[in-house]
Amino acid sequence: MSNEKDKKANIKYCVYCGAKVNEGQIYCPKCGKLVVKVKVARKTTENTNQVKEELIPIRDDQKHKISRKCPGCGSIISSAILEQCPICNAKLEKVELPKDQIGIQKSERRPGFIFTDKKLVPEQRFVLNKATWNLREGLNVFGNSIMVYIIIRILITSIVIFQLPIDGTTGTINITTIILSQLPDLIFGIYPLWYIYSKKHNMKKLGFWYTPKSFLVTIVIGIIGGLLLILINSFSNSIIELMMQLGINFDDIFSQIALENQIVREAEPYWMVLLIFLLNLSVFSTEIVYRGVLHNTLKSHFGNDLFGKFSTIVLVALIYSLLYLVFSLPLGLYFFLIEFFIFLILGVLYEVNKNIYNPIIASIIFNSVLMIIVIFP
Repeated sequence: MSNEKDKKANIKYCVYCGAKVNEGQIYCPKCGKLVVKVKVARKTTENTNQVKEELIPIRDDQKHKISRKCPGCGSIISSAILEQCPICNAKLEKVELPKDQIGIQKSERRPGFIFTDKKLVPEQRFVLNKATWNLREGLNVFGNSIMVYIIIRILITSIVIFQLPIDGTTGTINITTIILSQLPDLIFGIYPLWYIYSKKHNMKKLGFWYTPKSFLVTIVIGIIGGLLLILINSFSNSIIELMMQLGINFDDIFSQIALENQIVREAEPYWMVLLIFLLNLSVFSTEIVYRGVLHNTLKSHFGNDLFGKFSTIVLVALIYSLLYLVFSLPLGLYFFLIEFFIFLILGVLYEVNKNIYNPIIASIIFNSVLMIIVIFP
């Protein structure tokens, strides 16, 4: 009789699904989760005053209440607040509780754990914050945005090469191809906006916030930043000459720039207006992806101290410059340093008050002045 009691006492119950777990088993045989603790209750027997500890199983009406199976990888997720699988990032089915139990669920619920490969991780690490990025989430959104950029750029290049007629004087370069080349920069910022909207997150997560007082401060910061960018760009010719002296020399670099400037000057006024509009509109996409997503993600990872800010600003500028170099070869070799310093300034402008309108206004002023110089040399 005592052996049966001992055998019964050795039975544990999974804290995730309530299934029985025999002695010696490390993982639940039903849901596969690691058993980390036993649900114990103190119960007094009727015949004696002696207090015994018995294992109380989870009630049947509580089983599977927050247990969901991932449609992507098949993992069992016991958390009721996760919207996506922490293993494969697939969207999970929403948990619907009876109205009379919603308040109880929120007040009595203990933090859950997610089993990732070899260890349990608190679910808070995977919960998506509506106002800030975590590292996994931010890098995922940034990577998807870059993939959108690459796909659109390949499509635009295919159109230019295989569909547009070749001009006898300018080859395949004309005002149409120049305008089409702006579309990738214009569109790839839509994905982060869609992500924020679909998740019902706060736009301040991307750095967008506004008050009447901040609006005046933003304009002043933007104007100062735009003037700094113009000043930095004035050294571009010196940097190009220095790089050519170092052996980075493509004979057609200046002729290609001069050709594109001539095409813009000779275009109809409505083409000029459209080009300026697209250039300035693409600023929003660039800042949303690099500042709103990447900068804020790295900032939340490195911290808000001086080292964290410095690391974030430099790393974002370096990533942007390297991608610019790759996507605009061989022209990008000459403007790598210029783009790096420009993005450093934009990062500093953003850190002044964490408002993305600061670098946006500065970039719009910078682009507009450059276009005026090109049109009216």
